[in-house]
Amino acid sequence: MRSMRAAWLAVVVALMLAQGAAAQEAAPAPPGRSETARLVWSTLIAVDHANRTGNYAVLRDLGAPDFRNANDPAKLAAIFASIRERDLGLERVVLSNPVYAEPPALTETGLFEVKGSFPARPEGVSFELYFQHVEGDWKLYGLGIFALEAEAEAEAAE
Repeated sequence: MRSMRAAWLAVVVALMLAQGAAAQEAAPAPPGRSETARLVWSTLIAVDHANRTGNYAVLRDLGAPDFRNANDPAKLAAIFASIRERDLGLERVVLSNPVYAEPPALTETGLFEVKGSFPARPEGVSFELYFQHVEGDWKLYGLGIFALEAEAEAEAAE
């Protein structure tokens, strides 16, 4: 358990608001496989761009209304400081397909939940992403990004 905690660098933007707020509109069927991968890639690349430029306004503006209301650019910069300092190499995620920890699915509140990783050596990336269907599009609602060290990857594979 201790090695798992040491292997994960948690940066979480938690927005699990009241269930009624998340289900502002009835969610359609979840996105298909390629659309889900696009959502994952584009979100992690947006975080990477924000980390590299120090400008979190675009990441914020890409989010659902609840995400935007809960996070100003300065707050996002503070939340992602440890990921930025660690230089997690998020730009590499577009070079491979995400490996899902469980099938992406809708939650009871209508959010689209996607959990998985991009295994890599010496350090991979694990993620938890939540999207809300707003105005005909899936928009970022909440996210967590974690360092997935090779040791934890080997344990997870066993």
